[in-house]
Amino acid sequence: MRFLRRLLSLLAGTNGQRVAWAVLVGILAIHSINFPLIEGIRNRSFDLYQRLAPRPSLEQSPVVVVDIDEKSLSEIGQWPWGRNVMAALVQRLTESGAVVIGFDMVFSEEDRLSPPRLARQIVGLEPDMRERLAALPDTDRIFASAIARSRVVLGGFVSNEQTGGQEASLERIKSINWMGQNPSLFVKRSARYVGNVPVLEAAATGHSNFTLDNDFDGVIRRIPLFSRVNETLIPILGLEMLRVATGKSVLIRAGEQGIEGVVIAGTLIPTDGYGRMWIRFSRRDESLYLSAADILSGRIGPERVAGRLVLMGTSATGLKDLRSTPVEAVVPGVEVHAQMLQTVLTGNHLYRGDLMRAVEWLTILGAGLLLIIVSPLLGATAAFTFLLGIVGASSGLAAYLFLEKSILMDITFIVGSSVLLFFVLVYSSFRSVEEQRSQIRSAFGHYLSPELVDRLAREPDKLKLGGEVRTLSFLFCDIRGFTEISETYDDDPEGLTRLINDFLTPMSNIIMRHGGTIDKYMGDCIMAFWNAPMSDPDHALHAVLAARDMQRELMSLNFQLQKNAEEAGHVFTPIKVGIGINTGSCVVGNMGSEHHFDYSVLGDAVNLASRLEGQCKAYGVDIIVGDQTAQAVEGMTFLELDLLAVKGKMQAVRIFAFLDEKREDSRAKAVGEAFFPLHNRFLHAYRAKQWAEARGLLSRCLTLRPDLATLYEAYDERITEFEQRDPGPDWKGVHKAAYK
Repeated sequence: MRFLRRLLSLLAGTNGQRVAWAVLVGILAIHSINFPLIEGIRNRSFDLYQRLAPRPSLEQSPVVVVDIDEKSLSEIGQWPWGRNVMAALVQRLTESGAVVIGFDMVFSEEDRLSPPRLARQIVGLEPDMRERLAALPDTDRIFASAIARSRVVLGGFVSNEQTGGQEASLERIKSINWMGQNPSLFVKRSARYVGNVPVLEAAATGHSNFTLDNDFDGVIRRIPLFSRVNETLIPILGLEMLRVATGKSVLIRAGEQGIEGVVIAGTLIPTDGYGRMWIRFSRRDESLYLSAADILSGRIGPERVAGRLVLMGTSATGLKDLRSTPVEAVVPGVEVHAQMLQTVLTGNHLYRGDLMRAVEWLTILGAGLLLIIVSPLLGATAAFTFLLGIVGASSGLAAYLFLEKSILMDITFIVGSSVLLFFVLVYSSFRSVEEQRSQIRSAFGHYLSPELVDRLAREPDKLKLGGEVRTLSFLFCDIRGFTEISETYDDDPEGLTRLINDFLTPMSNIIMRHGGTIDKYMGDCIMAFWNAPMSDPDHALHAVLAARDMQRELMSLNFQLQKNAEEAGHVFTPIKVGIGINTGSCVVGNMGSEHHFDYSVLGDAVNLASRLEGQCKAYGVDIIVGDQTAQAVEGMTFLELDLLAVKGKMQAVRIFAFLDEKREDSRAKAVGEAFFPLHNRFLHAYRAKQWAEARGLLSRCLTLRPDLATLYEAYDERITEFEQRDPGPDWKGVHKAAYK
């Protein structure tokens, strides 16, 4: 059961994979339905096979074409010629040893040049001349006599139109044997068969149909071996010529799904289910064409005709019997019949049956399954290489089947479906990345500056899920005396909420403007950090600048809050904040449970930053920073305050007050050389419990820096408290009493 659930989970996959499953089902359905457009694309691929590797031309072709070409029309006259000329042509071919003569033309009307007909039609003819013409032999009978002395297959055509040409009797068409299902169920039906005049039909050895069905793009790739009128099957010209030449009957094999093939003289001609034969075309060989004028004049000897199947056709442009094949844009229609005969006689059949379509369907299914399941597990390059492997393997297989087995395999659908599925998966992956970026923007938009959110969305790999160790700078900001402030809003809780929001909003904007990440709000307290999730080499500096700007903004905020309180009739209590900043290593990442987690930080450095914020009131300063932060920031003024004992640490850490001034300021330069050494001497005496000396130095420091009065007042209170406890110097390196 576990394996089954795992398999079902793998098959279901991501949203992109589910879309790909739906696309694959649609592709397989379209392949089964076989739309004309899809069939056209498939046929074009088969044309490419034949253009790249056409059937080799034969040195001794068993088929020749007697061509009514432009030369023949020029020498003999315009078409149609008199039937006596056709009789002479048949007689000359018969005498030259032609095996069978097949006509790719129809004589559906009596010869208009026959003397008896001329005698009836010419107006104003002298009576004796009319009698003499009427007494001359009928050229149709002369032609019929020549046909009777040879083995001739006459052609006709099938039509669904009721006009044009003489409808021939179907009684003379030889019946076709079949086994299995009745092939008439699968052969296209036509309304009528237009054949030759009765006298010619009676003299012929065989009767056929030369109608060629081209595909919707006008290219002839396969020809129907039979046409059907009523329940009579009429063979194509080439097939009837083979029957006459071999003296063997034709057998059709048909099954439940359609016609499977045609057997003639023990040779199987493969067909599709409708009885259509794929022709393996070669390049047009001009040496197979014999001009009718050269035959009649004797310029071509019998050796060019003897022992061959002879097709009578035309290549003259004016007679409009021109077709397109996979290898030639324009060829005479008789060329198609010649190519059909050569394909059969050489055994170079092309195979394209329902079994091949089933194989292609399964190949599409297999390739689709592999792409959908495997591609998401691979990288972009590997997935694309995998796609190229499918395309290359299917193309190689198709080439092998065509060149070695003469089997037509459609790779356009296989390649097209694989490429489509690949792009569906790629698009879905792209959409997933976009959604991930959107989620990142949504998740971090409230905590990061817009610039950082955009960078993180562009580079989501910068956000390492699960946690990593980094050196960060931390900031804690808290309102001093918030309990007293909140008591003034006992009757107005909404006002207190507005106050907190009015405070947190500008403070948060400043943090994000300096590239900080807001970790959380804890009532009136803000916790933020720098250098995660995006790298920030100057994270300590940016944290200090944010703290400085927050204190500056607080003055403007208090002014506005005082104005609002006066308008509302409230007692105004100015907001004062303490800010603690520390720099150090910690663990940062997504922390929590599977159902809920936050992007946050853990470590001693974080705890120290919080403790520094808590010491702001005790030391009477607004911003306290840790030693590592002060060391990392250049160009800012920091004043050492004390040594702070940290729980779990053997050594204390130095802490500093940030002074909102630059060391290059003129005022700082004026007092700096005297003040900072003096303050350091004060700290030394203070830590050594030399209280009298410490008080004297404190007074001198306060004289130089009266703006630090609150700081030195706090020191003075400590000295007074410590004097009462311990009047003598017994300092152990860390002053802990102030941090109870």
